[in-house]
Amino acid sequence: SKKKNKKLFNFRMQNDLYVAQQDSDVKSNEKSEHNSNQNKKPLSIAALAAMIFFDVAGTPAGTEITVMSAGAFPAIMAFLIMPLFWCIPEALMTAELATMFPEDGGFVAWVSAAFGEYWGYIEFFLSWTSVVADISIYPILIVQYLGTIFPILEEPMWRLSLLSVCLLLLAFLNYAGLKLVGHVSVILIVLSLMPFIVMIFLGLPDMNFSNLRQSKPFDEIEWGDLLNTVFWSLNYFDASSTLAAEVQNPGKTYPRALIIVLIAAISMYAGALIVGNGVTPENEEWDESYFARIGEIVGGEWLKNWIVSSVLVSSVGMFESELSTNAYLILGMTKRGMLPAIFAHKSKFNTPTFAILVTCSALSICMFMSLSDLVEMLNLLYIWGAVLEFAAFIYLRITRPDAPRPYRLPLGTKGVCLLFVLPFSTIAAIMYFSSWKGHLIVVGCVIIGTILVKFLRYLRSNQIIRFLPIVPWDRPLPDDDDNGEEQKPDLTQALIPTQ
Repeated sequence: SKKKNKKLFNFRMQNDLYVAQQDSDVKSNEKSEHNSNQNKKPLSIAALAAMIFFDVAGTPAGTEITVMSAGAFPAIMAFLIMPLFWCIPEALMTAELATMFPEDGGFVAWVSAAFGEYWGYIEFFLSWTSVVADISIYPILIVQYLGTIFPILEEPMWRLSLLSVCLLLLAFLNYAGLKLVGHVSVILIVLSLMPFIVMIFLGLPDMNFSNLRQSKPFDEIEWGDLLNTVFWSLNYFDASSTLAAEVQNPGKTYPRALIIVLIAAISMYAGALIVGNGVTPENEEWDESYFARIGEIVGGEWLKNWIVSSVLVSSVGMFESELSTNAYLILGMTKRGMLPAIFAHKSKFNTPTFAILVTCSALSICMFMSLSDLVEMLNLLYIWGAVLEFAAFIYLRITRPDAPRPYRLPLGTKGVCLLFVLPFSTIAAIMYFSSWKGHLIVVGCVIIGTILVKFLRYLRSNQIIRFLPIVPWDRPLPDDDDNGEEQKPDLTQALIPTQ
């Protein structure tokens, strides 16, 4: 009897050990498979930080308007204060919600999950239009800075020709793949910032610190241009959320990348403006490409040309990064069944072909507007979208407090509300100092967006063109196929509804 019990005990022990080993093997395989899937994603922390940097900042080129509109002291102080009022709250919000919704829909997912599909569409249209206007600035900057070397570009025919060539080449680079864009962005950051770093170090010994106190009289400061330019230079932290599905380990990667970008952007803008104003000759006025002139003052013709080249390189990086975020936003909405299925088609480089095409077609129209009008328009569109995002953050904190958040802003709901007073005060100031024309554009976009919502719903409900199945925002998207790649809809069926 004792021998039988001992054998039975040994058998049970062996069986338990076998089952435990099997469970361990399954968990190990699942962990290995998860890590493998994460490593397949194209965006590491360096690539994500580089793309966010180009979404948010780039080089100091374009910030000359702040000195032109207010003087040295207000311009420098504005770039030191704005991060507190806008960048930090927006970056913290993005870190939490992008890890809560790690998919290509980005901020549209946040708003739709909080307030429903209609407001998701409005958020999409406001943000997409704002980014289209922003992207169109960079070919303009390329041509504008090249004009300091090649005066022939002041002629409309040559200017238009170069703008068209720039658009085609930049669009093709984006078409060639997100992984390529991420790697190129890392290289472009180094290339674009190096001449400004050299300019700062060469200019420090020759600075006249009294120049930094210069300011226009209070009633002569062009507050609208000042606020709009500073805001434009430091916004779009949330744009990277549309790439969340392409990021390796987003719970850790997003917060770290956002901190890196925040520090780098503030340091670059403040350093360039302080040294630039410090070496400006007496009675010399700034213009929209004055950093090239500063390079010439502190280093000579070689540094001027290097700065011009860096502006071209940075403009390429900003164009590529923002075109990617806009294209993947369209892709994310298509996966959720909100846009026609044709936008889910991917090229042989695994990029959303028609999403890139429709974005480039829209921005080609904006390139004929002036720089100041574009900045005001994109800011007003953007801040109304941001209002929905901040409201969605608070609403989801209240209604879904236990939802998984790999990164969580270390504040309670009341603390979050107090923190968001800062960005809402920034929004109020920008709205107050903006022109009536800019506000009319926003109203027009909301009207067009509402009509677009009804039109898309009509097409979907009547099966006039094909949409992918609707997936509610509180549910995860279906897994990719066995090869780890998304199923590509057949283009011959993309416009034909399934029966």
